[in-house]
Amino acid sequence: MPKTVMPGKFTVRMLAVFCAALLCSTPALSAGSSNKNVAAPKDVKQKLAPEKKEKEEAKTDDLLSADEQAANLKSDLLPNIPLSNDLLYQILSADIAEQRGFEVYAFDTMMDAAKETKDPRLARRAAEIAVKARKAGDALDATRLWHKLAPQSVEAERFFLGFLVVENKLGEVRDVFASRLAKASPAERPALFYQFQQILSGTRDKAAAFSVMEDVLKPYLDMPAAHISLSVSAFLNNDSVRAKEEAQKALALKPDSETAVLALAQASSDSNEAIEILSGFLEKYPNAREVRIAAARLMIKQKQYDKAKKEFEKIRLSQPQDLMVLYSLGLLSIQQNDYAAAEKYLNEYLVSASKQDKENRDTVQVLFLLSQIAEEQHHYDQALDWLAKIDQDEEDEVSMSVEIKKAQLYAKKGNVQRARKIISELESENPYEKERLLLTEAQILRDIKKQSDALDVLKNGMAEFPKSTNILYDYALTAENLGKYGEMEIALRKIIEIDPQYQQAYNALGYSLADRNIRLDEAYTLIEKAMKLSPNDPFITDSFGWVLFRQGKIDEAEQQLRQAFQLRADPEIAVHLGEVLWVKGDKEGAMDFFRQAKAKDAKNELLHSTLSRLKIGL
Repeated sequence: MPKTVMPGKFTVRMLAVFCAALLCSTPALSAGSSNKNVAAPKDVKQKLAPEKKEKEEAKTDDLLSADEQAANLKSDLLPNIPLSNDLLYQILSADIAEQRGFEVYAFDTMMDAAKETKDPRLARRAAEIAVKARKAGDALDATRLWHKLAPQSVEAERFFLGFLVVENKLGEVRDVFASRLAKASPAERPALFYQFQQILSGTRDKAAAFSVMEDVLKPYLDMPAAHISLSVSAFLNNDSVRAKEEAQKALALKPDSETAVLALAQASSDSNEAIEILSGFLEKYPNAREVRIAAARLMIKQKQYDKAKKEFEKIRLSQPQDLMVLYSLGLLSIQQNDYAAAEKYLNEYLVSASKQDKENRDTVQVLFLLSQIAEEQHHYDQALDWLAKIDQDEEDEVSMSVEIKKAQLYAKKGNVQRARKIISELESENPYEKERLLLTEAQILRDIKKQSDALDVLKNGMAEFPKSTNILYDYALTAENLGKYGEMEIALRKIIEIDPQYQQAYNALGYSLADRNIRLDEAYTLIEKAMKLSPNDPFITDSFGWVLFRQGKIDEAEQQLRQAFQLRADPEIAVHLGEVLWVKGDKEGAMDFFRQAKAKDAKNELLHSTLSRLKIGL
């Protein structure tokens, strides 16, 4: 492509004006930054993808810029070139060309200036232009020149390596790695092993990436960190056998290495095996904090909540003000419906967070959780008090969430007028926010038994957002509450047409058919489809148990409902399980589940209708 022809040279006066503008708008350039917080791009081709143009253009200035550059600049590393009128013209014309969309001219001009002056700052600027133009090849050429002109720059090396990976030039990557490691001190090498492994993780060819790591690390296999890096690389290459071997070699060299045992656990395909590995390590090294956290998280994944809680409690004994531990204990307590414990841990979190100087954004989430706990216990005023503690200067999304929750709480308190006033004052032109407000208003109306009004709100919403599966779903549930089963089915089938993976639509339709004891084979097929899409959803599992019960498969129904209740001790699941046990003849077991449902929600409609139908007094 021929270069774009630019206008003739500017006058000296015009140059001065543009120079001032350039100093205000162009990111600082550096040859020798040692900023270790700047990460090399993992997959710059993604950054340069046309469909991400708008987002990436907004991010371009951040990709290759760092505020510390000017302060770290060493003048003796820069060429002593006077800023002549010709050079100033080159720089300015490149910058103006970039602003006007002439990226080819801008890049070529800036690269020519960099080559002529051997100034690494200009090579870095050329790289910025190439990234903005989404040209990975040009970005590689510019970063290669930048690295050549500033070989001592860690930042230049990282970006050069990043673009080498993107262009799959792993031979050059290997040479740079080998040279860097040879020059580094033994103390610096473990961090470099990790850095190189992270850079190579962005390559498409994982096998080739592992081969590069293997070649580069051969001289350093007496170091545990080398084997750990190889273990992680092998794991990313789907070679769990080699990953385990390398992690075990690292442990042989350093038996107390937390990183090595974590790599070994990661390479284990079975979660229970990984828990055993970590637990065995903790018996020998009980103060290994990161290992204990990893073990607890695996236990949560396996739904071993009591065991996970004990592991976090052990950390808390030595680190009572650890925010992550307190937050995790609070969440686990909520999961177990132990609200008293959850309040205790989350309140301790707030006290500890207030004593720490660093900004802690999770405090907002903790306040939301405490409000949620109060709401679950019908302490609505207390829930509102917790929301009032959230800083009103938070971003718009947080502020809107607070106001929506306030509206819901006022509605539950019986002050529907105030609730709807809050919603009406939260007008927004953002489609997502408009939809959210509409759904909230409909929910408030449903909560006060104004189903017809809620249906009207949702009908208007469907007219404005005809493809909104959220509005269609709520419309279907509201129509069902009003006995308009035909409208419900039309809405649910439209959702399935729009989004065939929307498991709740299959579940809702299947459950409605099963609950009315009609078209049971179709109901079974629909719920089975939902189960395949979301096998661990407690409410879908509950529906599956209910349709089995309707089909007369009592034992299978009991099994599914017990599994659903184990996943979530919800009152309605308890009622279904109670009815199955009652029909089966286990009256005592049934009464136990009915009592649990009443303890959680004494006004539950399903509980009362079931007890009335079965003629049970509770």
